[in-house]
Amino acid sequence: MILLKPLELLWRGVNRLRRTLYRRGILKSRRLPRPVISVGNLAAGGAGKTPAVIAIARALTERGLTVTILTRGYGRADTEAGLVTSLDAGRFGDEPVLIKSKLQTVHVIVGSKRYDNAIRFLTNNDCDLFILDDGFQHLQLARDLDVVIDAGHGVMREGRSALADAGLVIRRNLRLVVPQELAAQRVFAFAGLADNDQFFAALRENGLTVVATRGFRDHHRYTAADISAIKKAALDAGAEAIVTTEKDKVKIDDRGIIAIAAEMIIEPWVIEAVARLGSRDSRD
Repeated sequence: MILLKPLELLWRGVNRLRRTLYRRGILKSRRLPRPVISVGNLAAGGAGKTPAVIAIARALTERGLTVTILTRGYGRADTEAGLVTSLDAGRFGDEPVLIKSKLQTVHVIVGSKRYDNAIRFLTNNDCDLFILDDGFQHLQLARDLDVVIDAGHGVMREGRSALADAGLVIRRNLRLVVPQELAAQRVFAFAGLADNDQFFAALRENGLTVVATRGFRDHHRYTAADISAIKKAALDAGAEAIVTTEKDKVKIDDRGIIAIAAEMIIEPWVIEAVARLGSRDSRD
């Protein structure tokens, strides 16, 4: 972690300069003809942005709003931008596919040029609002509200002074959904997240007996050899079940591996603030 500190400071400095240039109007953000709500954070992963996007989008659709999600799609094989049309994590990326699997009626668009992707989408489609996934540092696209998760740990993209640009600051409030049948079993856990230890600790906090773990880099693409090695390690550790995150499970076709869902608890007032921006009355 000490070796990463100079890179973190450089990263923070670059982002601070970019934010200053946008604040002063030297660099210009482009605005879409629909409201944009960004969900992001200060740290490089581990804040629960994807569960937050899912929770907010689900709450808005339950209120009758049509939502489209713009996401970069890290770790995907297909470099072309476009709608997520299947649950193919290799093609579209693990997080976009996880979002789509949870919100099948919501359009999810992958690609680095979020403004261009949205304009292209609006040519033949419509929505009440866009949610910009992991968008706090994506200053090229103007947003009507920045929802920032203040997790306060990990490698920081920006200093806390950047929170002055946030519309709403919320706390990281993740709840694991642990299947009841795992309560009395010894489990082997693996994950490919920005902070794998955070996931393993949460499993233990939820009462699971974690006998061994294995961590991979974020957005890891699992091979048959990886799965074989995981199963062997679980067997050697005397585990009765193998568990991982939903983000990892969408990349693995193996019914013997159990996905542990993580749900972000969003306060009702946050949902109401976002819903007001997306209402058609506010656009008229």
